[in-house]
Amino acid sequence: MSDQQPYEPPQPHQPTPTYQPPASAGAENSTDASPAAAVPAYPSAPASVPAPAPGFGAAPATPTAPTYPGAPQAFPGAQPTHPGAQPGYAAPQQAYAGAQPGYPAAHPGYQGHAAAGYGAPGYLGYVPAAPRGASHPDDLTLPLYGATFGQALSRFFKKYATFSGRASRSEYWFVQLFVVLVSAVAVVLGSILLGTSAAQEYNGGGSGVTAGIAVIIFIAMGMFSLAIIVPSLAISWRRLHDANFAGPFWFLSLTSAGALVVLVFTILPSNPQGERFDR
Repeated sequence: MSDQQPYEPPQPHQPTPTYQPPASAGAENSTDASPAAAVPAYPSAPASVPAPAPGFGAAPATPTAPTYPGAPQAFPGAQPTHPGAQPGYAAPQQAYAGAQPGYPAAHPGYQGHAAAGYGAPGYLGYVPAAPRGASHPDDLTLPLYGATFGQALSRFFKKYATFSGRASRSEYWFVQLFVVLVSAVAVVLGSILLGTSAAQEYNGGGSGVTAGIAVIIFIAMGMFSLAIIVPSLAISWRRLHDANFAGPFWFLSLTSAGALVVLVFTILPSNPQGERFDR
């Protein structure tokens, strides 16, 4: 009997069994579980090491562009600028060109009318009504605007003691001019005659006639002044009415400061509201 062992054919290579963790109860009943989802684990395989968090000495997560000497440095968190981006702080802004859209370049007045300026007829084209005046010089019930020198004198004496109604500036100031001219002529002529009479008496050849004429002139001047007191007061009263002031304001002229106030009142233009003094 031989000591040799009987020939045995070689067995095929069997893979080393792997460790399979027990599946959970939910995975057993789930239809999505598949063998490919399981990760084989080997006892000798090293455990996975988590990636180190970036810190001291670690490379930054986002690489930055290299910097060069003289190049502008970017601040952390600043967004890079690109062509076509919005202008920065120092960039020139778009200039204001013209008026806002939807509005005309010029500002017209209300409802399309031009705003009235200095010297214009009135705001929004409004022209104040002209005061009502006489259409004929013989009409003494209304003031005569634009009266001539002769017309003013005629109305002055015709309305001798009329304190109601109104008198235009032309009527009033032509009368004042007449009074000043008559007074000036009388004073100058009387002074000349008195001087001539005094010279004749000094030379011993005066007859006294020249002095008598001078005295007559001064007396006539005094009578004229008395005669025009009432009409002068009346026309001043009417002139204040035409400027829309009450007639008793004339008494302010009896004082030094009040005389200047009354003078200003008589220079003022006609006021249509003065028609309330008409009768």
